[in-house]
Amino acid sequence: MDLTKHEIALSKQRCRERGLDPICGNSGAVVTGRALEELLSEQKGLIEAAAPFMNKLYDLVKSSGFVVVLASRQGFVVEVVGEHDAVSPNMGVHYVKGVQLTEEIVGTTAIGLVLRGCPAIQVAGSEHYCRIFHKWSCSAASIKGTDGELIGVLSLTGPQEFVNCHTLGMVVAAAAAVENLLKNHKAQKELEKSSHITSTIVNAISDGLLMINKSGVVTYINPIGSKILKVDAKDAIGKDLRDLCDFKPVVLQVLETKRGYQDREFVIETKRGTLHFIKTAIPIYNEQGEFDGVIDIFREIKRVRQMVNRMVGATARFSFDNLIGTSPGLMEAVRLAKIAANSKANVLIQGESGTGKELIAQAIHNSSSRHDGPFVAINCGALPRDIVESELFGYEEGSFTGAKSGGRPGKFELAHGGTLFLDEIGEMPLDIQVKILRALQERRISRVGGMRYLDVDVRIICATNRNLSYEVSQGNFRQDLYYRLNVFPIFVPPLRERQGDVVILAELFLQKMCEQMNLQPKKLSAEMKEALRYYDWPGNIRELENIIERAVNICQDEVIGSDYLPQGVISNPVQNLRRKMSLKEIELKAIRETLEQTKGNISQAAELLGIGRNTLYSKLKDQQEQ
Repeated sequence: MDLTKHEIALSKQRCRERGLDPICGNSGAVVTGRALEELLSEQKGLIEAAAPFMNKLYDLVKSSGFVVVLASRQGFVVEVVGEHDAVSPNMGVHYVKGVQLTEEIVGTTAIGLVLRGCPAIQVAGSEHYCRIFHKWSCSAASIKGTDGELIGVLSLTGPQEFVNCHTLGMVVAAAAAVENLLKNHKAQKELEKSSHITSTIVNAISDGLLMINKSGVVTYINPIGSKILKVDAKDAIGKDLRDLCDFKPVVLQVLETKRGYQDREFVIETKRGTLHFIKTAIPIYNEQGEFDGVIDIFREIKRVRQMVNRMVGATARFSFDNLIGTSPGLMEAVRLAKIAANSKANVLIQGESGTGKELIAQAIHNSSSRHDGPFVAINCGALPRDIVESELFGYEEGSFTGAKSGGRPGKFELAHGGTLFLDEIGEMPLDIQVKILRALQERRISRVGGMRYLDVDVRIICATNRNLSYEVSQGNFRQDLYYRLNVFPIFVPPLRERQGDVVILAELFLQKMCEQMNLQPKKLSAEMKEALRYYDWPGNIRELENIIERAVNICQDEVIGSDYLPQGVISNPVQNLRRKMSLKEIELKAIRETLEQTKGNISQAAELLGIGRNTLYSKLKDQQEQ
């Protein structure tokens, strides 16, 4: 017995064992209505792929009473092509969409055997288990998906007398064609998906991307690239790059040299202004190893600056809310700083070291119209003399021994669109002061070793612990630069003149450090507060913070007493009160205490001091200029 006969015999035996009705089988599930619509929707891909081959198969047996049937892997009929009127009434009910044709329902049939694992089979006449099929012959073949799993069955059913040995071959060929089409569809979808993903990624990157062939014709440009170059992406593709730009594109050099480059800086003059880029050019080679074009990736220098500033922390963290205290001197400094924030004038902040000059500078920046721009700080007193110029203005490649390849931007460039904070400006060498003055006047700079000028838009805030007017008189600071910087002077009082703020600040530092160290909250004893209040604080706020941090680390108790203060820092508060003071210091102390008593009311303070308001203003101004 051949394999086909064996499979048919096994099938009939299973049907008998189930007690299947040998006349017309059992009544099975029939899908109708919305359930049928859902079934056909689920099988839409299979139906669309099989339909053209079902029609071609039917054309070969047309007018012979044949029906071409497509069943799902569950055995449900999902498509029928054929002469429905020629089908007998008994047969017609089995070849309707939604009817299930499994072995368990209709007995031994070609469709049922394929559903059970036969790749292809032909069942004719009495080989069918149910008698209603004995006049018919059915040839069926499996349709498998790209993963090799059964997804459907294609069959051709017709009168037994018209079936021959070639009928099954025709069905097998049609089923194979459906499988190939499904594979091609999947490959096409995967290709489209891959292309879509690639396009999405390329279009989403924040750099401009341009592709040209070896002739210089644009083959692709992403939206950012078209925006930077101010060209329409659709119109650009297929055109020569030379015809799109009003300048000679540097990427064309790669077409001549066939050598790319990475992260090189280019400044290009165009009819619409200067374009400043960081560019990477990648040569493209085809499968034969032949040069085929270039990928050009370019980033505007302003985005590079933004990225660098984020990486180095060139942002202002503090605002006016971070300026803690109620002393008149501080309140006046804050008042002036808020006015300065609303102006565009250069600001000169004066005060002793450790009084919080940079904090005020950051607060001005964050409250100004430049708050979205960078805040770049540089300590002029901490830089070696031989690198001050390159730090401020940058340098070109090869401008001096040790210069990095490609050059480097300076702080003026990095602060473009924001604020440049020049701390300890009084330490700046005279020759560099000349260049700073020129940069402020012309609003452009030239890098060390460079031949071109770069426009810079920065606001200058300076700070110093020196008396710059005295330094000018001694020839240590340029008078013209001093007047350029001292447009808006602000004096930050030392901590010894802010007695009412000392304990407030100390308790704030104590709370912050306990939180940072995950410690239970601690308190300052009354003696500790008194000692802090009457200390001279030569190191100002920085010294106070350090002393509190030390006390928190060594004190295991809930209350921190004065015995946790460093030896020699505070020996005798009374002695500190009685220290020798000059007549001017006594006068200033009296003025500040009176202002504190009157909560900053100038008229009341002048009356209590027995002087006129203008005289009081004059003395306060003298104090700020010191």
